[in-house]
Amino acid sequence: MYYLYKEITHNGKYRYIQSFKDNDGNTRRVSIVKNNKTRATEKEAYDQLQAKIDKILNPASEVELLGYYKRKFLEFKKSTLTHHSYLIYKSYLQKLNDNEKLEDITKIKYEKMLIEFRNQYSPEAIKFMVRLFNNLFKFIKKYYVKSFDVNLEFKLTKEEKAEKLQKIKYLEKDQIPEILASIKNNIVRNVAIIQLHTGLRIGEVLALTPKDVDFTNKTITINKTKLQNGKISAPKTLSSIRTIEVSDYVLKILLDFISNKEFVFCVHYNTILNHLSAQNITSHMFRHTHVALLIEAGVPIKVISERLGHSDTSITLSIYTHVTANMKVDLHNKLEKAFPIFSL
Repeated sequence: MYYLYKEITHNGKYRYIQSFKDNDGNTRRVSIVKNNKTRATEKEAYDQLQAKIDKILNPASEVELLGYYKRKFLEFKKSTLTHHSYLIYKSYLQKLNDNEKLEDITKIKYEKMLIEFRNQYSPEAIKFMVRLFNNLFKFIKKYYVKSFDVNLEFKLTKEEKAEKLQKIKYLEKDQIPEILASIKNNIVRNVAIIQLHTGLRIGEVLALTPKDVDFTNKTITINKTKLQNGKISAPKTLSSIRTIEVSDYVLKILLDFISNKEFVFCVHYNTILNHLSAQNITSHMFRHTHVALLIEAGVPIKVISERLGHSDTSITLSIYTHVTANMKVDLHNKLEKAFPIFSL
């Protein structure tokens, strides 16, 4: 629990004030001005005031070093992460030098480091590092050093893009019944069926509430997602907010699971991941399979892209390219079997 003193400024804004004892035992005050007094704003003001107090109480030599801000960042994030995610964050942040001064951190220097990482880590791991390091740098800028402004970028090489394309996996029609039958948990199996029929991301399925289902118009509305730590968040992108048509079969499954509880499917995110990984499959395979089935049915790319909540059609096209390439190979094999070699 934290306590802040608030006062209204002459222009109608709110000044948040906090008292503290300095290293000499003297009482001092720090303050910050905000536009409103909502609970979220008060929490943000508290965090920023704590950062100010930390800078005053800690030796200047320490707050100049990256290690200090890494510790503060991890403390800040700990309550929002699962224990597993926290350990991953901590592990990747250890790759940054604790004794490096903020003034020595540059975009060029760190992007060069990321290039060197290509020989050790997958593109996905490096992309995660970029997001994590950028989040750390934004945290430093927001709460501690306003002048600190480093934003890293990472682009896949042509070879990495080709490799990523090869990793797009989907199920063939004849594989689907066998895969679904191998999932013994009833809720997990039905979540997978919903993904196959709708193309929803796993977090979007788990965030569905009874209010999101329109049985009259046969649609579902996607306007939120459930994170792996169980928290509800805004969708991945603005384009992820959408209303899609669904079949009677999907509506029947949803109706079977709707109860007086908040969400349609009451199952933990990790329970689904564990059951699927046991069968060597991922939840995203069902989403890609939905795309493959729509492509096979002749549905236009733009329609598929909007249905899946992709920010642009290029994402859908990458899956489309991979699927159609496989279809060509499959067609060749079918032709070989269907037409014997005729000789005169």
